[in-house]
Amino acid sequence: MKALVYMGERSLEVQDLPAPEGAFVVRVRGCDICGTDLKTYLHGHPNFTPPCILGHEFIGNVERAPLESGFKPGDAVVVAPYGECGKCELCLRGAGELCRSKHHVSSGAFCELVEVPLDFVKEGVIKLDTLDDAYTLVEPLACVLTAMEKMRVTPKSNVLIAGGGPMGMLFALMLASEGVRVTISEPVETRRAQVIALGVNAVAPETVTASDYDNIVVAVNLPPLVEEYVKSVGDNGTVHVFAGLPGGTVLSLDAYAIHYRGVTVTGSSGFNLPAFHRAYEIIRQNPAHFRRLITHRFELENASEAFETLAEGKAFKVLVKP
Repeated sequence: MKALVYMGERSLEVQDLPAPEGAFVVRVRGCDICGTDLKTYLHGHPNFTPPCILGHEFIGNVERAPLESGFKPGDAVVVAPYGECGKCELCLRGAGELCRSKHHVSSGAFCELVEVPLDFVKEGVIKLDTLDDAYTLVEPLACVLTAMEKMRVTPKSNVLIAGGGPMGMLFALMLASEGVRVTISEPVETRRAQVIALGVNAVAPETVTASDYDNIVVAVNLPPLVEEYVKSVGDNGTVHVFAGLPGGTVLSLDAYAIHYRGVTVTGSSGFNLPAFHRAYEIIRQNPAHFRRLITHRFELENASEAFETLAEGKAFKVLVKP
């Protein structure tokens, strides 16, 4: 099979690799470039040692499946790249996203074929009515839904999202759908224009008065921003750390704000399977509403151009088609 292999910083190669031989295999039809993929491409990542295959936001068609799986070749599907075991203490406490015994698909999805473990098919594979690119956003939306479970948002909330990328935009779409006031803070003028064109209020960071907000989502990798917002968020507010910070990062937090003003700091990483299924149902109700976030599409052979286009800020969300 053809696969896009990450060879190191800013180095990608399309290679012919052995196809997976398992009983349940999906032919990938589209995989989005996520923020972690881009960060790995540009700077490397401790969790991805080259050579390896990146990509995890994908849809496809079933290539091979046993009868007892409930799927047949040709079925359109969206696949969770991983999922919790459902049995460990963390899973039983409702924190499946932190499970240490997750099921995983065979590789990243910037390739033609991905194998899904048979014992994960029931929970990790969802049959689609149609193979719509919008469903590549199920996984990132599931991450947003998992994060929102940890926030203290009410119908009266006023939410600030720091970072106008696709994840910030998904937060905004979900919060707005619940009638919550939401603003995105974004330093890059062209990105602010993209956000506004998608129907969400966006402002420059220097115009933000953090005390006007009771919930702030930090969706950018800036530790000083977390520290500043803990100091300045409104009373009884929540600061949610969504963007991944480097291992070993130490934050200096204002104890007065936490103790005397009731400020809460929360964080999340990844998704749990119930959130993945909810995300699918949300997108199924209005695929076009989410599909518009995908602004560029590239063939696998042109994936380096796809990554560079995203890195240069010329695209909002990029989909690669094997």
